[in-house]
Amino acid sequence: MAGGSPLRRVGYAGLPHRTTTASGTTKHWRIAIERREYVAPVHAFKKYCPETVEGDWYEWWQERGLFKPKQPNSMDADDKFTMLLPPPNVTGVLHIGHALTLSIQDAIARWNRMNGKSVNWVPGTDHAGISMQSVVEKKLWRDLRKSRHEMGREQFSQEAWKWLQVHGGRIKEQTMRLGASLNWEEEYFTMDSQHSQVVREAFIRLYDAGLIYRDTKMVNWSCTLQSVISDIEVDKIPTEGQTLLDIPGSDKRVEFGVLHAIEFPIMNPPFGKPRSVRVETTRPETMLGDVALAFNSSDTRYSDLDGCTAMHPILKEAIPIVCDDVLVDPEFGTGVVKVTPAHDKSDYACAQRHNLPIVQVFGTDGTIVDNSRFPDYVGIGRWKARKIIIDALLAEGVYQGKRDAGPSFIPRCSRSGDIIEPMLIPQWYLRCRELARQADELVKSGGICLVPDRQRATWHNWMSNMEDWCVSRQLWWGHQIPAYRVIWENCSVREVWVAAASKYEARNKAFNSLSAAEQATAVEAGGFVVGIVIEDEDVLDTWFSAGLLPLTVFNFDEEKGTALSAARDADIIKRGALSSVVETGQDILFFWIARMAMLCTYFGKVPPFATALLHPMVRDMQGRKMSKSLGNIINPIDIIDGAELSKLQQTLREGYLSKVELERSTRELKKLYPTGFQKFGADALRFALLLYTQQTQQINMSLDAVRASYHFCNKLWNTFRFVHMHAAKLELSAAQAAPNVKHKLFTGVDKAQMTVFDRALLSRLHGMLETYQRAMATYRFAVAAEAVRDFTHGDLCDRYIEVSKLALFGNKDATGQVMCGG
Repeated sequence: MAGGSPLRRVGYAGLPHRTTTASGTTKHWRIAIERREYVAPVHAFKKYCPETVEGDWYEWWQERGLFKPKQPNSMDADDKFTMLLPPPNVTGVLHIGHALTLSIQDAIARWNRMNGKSVNWVPGTDHAGISMQSVVEKKLWRDLRKSRHEMGREQFSQEAWKWLQVHGGRIKEQTMRLGASLNWEEEYFTMDSQHSQVVREAFIRLYDAGLIYRDTKMVNWSCTLQSVISDIEVDKIPTEGQTLLDIPGSDKRVEFGVLHAIEFPIMNPPFGKPRSVRVETTRPETMLGDVALAFNSSDTRYSDLDGCTAMHPILKEAIPIVCDDVLVDPEFGTGVVKVTPAHDKSDYACAQRHNLPIVQVFGTDGTIVDNSRFPDYVGIGRWKARKIIIDALLAEGVYQGKRDAGPSFIPRCSRSGDIIEPMLIPQWYLRCRELARQADELVKSGGICLVPDRQRATWHNWMSNMEDWCVSRQLWWGHQIPAYRVIWENCSVREVWVAAASKYEARNKAFNSLSAAEQATAVEAGGFVVGIVIEDEDVLDTWFSAGLLPLTVFNFDEEKGTALSAARDADIIKRGALSSVVETGQDILFFWIARMAMLCTYFGKVPPFATALLHPMVRDMQGRKMSKSLGNIINPIDIIDGAELSKLQQTLREGYLSKVELERSTRELKKLYPTGFQKFGADALRFALLLYTQQTQQINMSLDAVRASYHFCNKLWNTFRFVHMHAAKLELSAAQAAPNVKHKLFTGVDKAQMTVFDRALLSRLHGMLETYQRAMATYRFAVAAEAVRDFTHGDLCDRYIEVSKLALFGNKDATGQVMCGG
């Protein structure tokens, strides 16, 4: 039942307890659990009703606190199991990937409880910086016609907390609907006071240790969100050629996937060589920032041009032609590329190698910056600038047309739908080389076990090549970075950035970081007294706070008031890790698992988990990534409760899709699910997902698998009804019909009275349990689920129960043909 046997724990009540429905009545019986007797729900419905059955059982578990860990002091560390639920965004709704994580983790938690362990499975939600800010901004504009800048940061934060009070429990309710046996009493939120304290302290300590620094590098910039975003928040939209997209801020559809050909005149070309070179680019709008042309040294077509200069066709300035084998693929395009360091990561690296200047074209709002080199273009947006630049090139006679670029991708912001603009912007970075080396060594030495084992190669590759991590975001919702800019007035002493717990501490730290001569100058000018201290307005990347969660949840020292000291808990020390297992999708191995390994090991001196279990990505039945644009996203609650096609289409309309994309997605959705979803219940969904884990690379999700699992649940239901109905006929008590079978499975059963059918069933049951135990111990959930399903269908229902019917209905001399498969 939505998570199995009633031998479980819970902690939060909130689902309505249903006692009657149209199809039957909820009864109760007595059941003994660990020497305590409870009244448990028993349903007398003739037809399986998952909604009622699952809701009653979950509430029953919670009311009795069956999801909380055991507290006997005599328990050894080996008998304690701890696990952290990856926190879903507090603003969102569960998707099928969440459902898979919950199904796998719940199976792990319940199996450990069934084996006598004390289990502490801790839930929580993430503050979801970008998502939350976007949701609140939209609400403020809809209700008050105010932007966050008009409202101010403090009031905006108050509005965000108000939204959380009203809507923040939605994810929790959905998680409970899936039957997850979580310890709700230890539920966390990544911006609660305790975790906020840990995050601020961690940043300051990392800064003081020289591991956090401030620098200007190329980042993913969303002009719509006005913030840096992480790689995981960038959707790479594949294209095969010309593609038209609706983009925020553009009143017309924008063309992508084409190469524009432009002739650059060569100044004083070598004798017998062409007087111009043709360059192909997908971004003519960045031409104002071109500072060079580049070719590969192996390309003999251009070998005589190294060291020559070309004329910029718009700016009428000379730009160098350089040879760069790293940047240029001689087989791509014409073999010559333009170099725009301010808006392309590879071009920026090229500029660093050749000491080229950096010319910024677009500002953070996506419009052309004020620059004396191109005053006629100031303030023009990116997409309008493209047309204007092409018109200018046509007027110069150097535009040579366009063609399909072939297979490529468009980097699009998953939150806003905007196109990512590479930008050079000052940010805070965490030095990762040494932290990554230590994390890599943990996996090599067995301190962390990665499952499946093939992920070790991926892990080693990432850890060996990890770049420094940009941890700052230009948002108002999140953990504000505890960093300050200190400016010394009335003197020329350099300004200083420091991390500190307060402005007073920041001023002292900044002063102490100066040289003796600078300190003397600042004191003489009075700067130390009246120095300006400005707190950084940026917030930390949510993955930074998420990376510290195991410390906050499992290592907080109440005496010291910190979670960032070396682990002292005896159970943690014996286990060798802060928790037993972490389970999540393989797509966030780098974004979350690796960062927990780096940060938690640095502070706690032990890894955050002993085992990291990674499940495959869930895709649609055609193997495509689930996305709103394809109309193939599945909300697990829609599978549980059922959903008409109109409801599924309404979900699409709530996204950021353009009118054309919405029409296409709506058609695709109708094609995939013409009648919507049947009501399957949580048990059927969870069981189907566990069976799907045999697909180790990716899961191609089909509702047919859920339907098959629903029939299996119905089979279990009918089996229970049969046993319960005939227990009364045979004058057995409820406890005898379902005995408390701890350790010795059939204690109290007179073996002398067993028939050959009873003994055969027990033999098959023993074999199934051995298979099940081995499979669960090695995280082969599909094997465990198949063992239970095959035993139930074949040995129990198709054979034993059929034989029992012969005995119950008077034919006690039946042969063993049914049981033996004859």
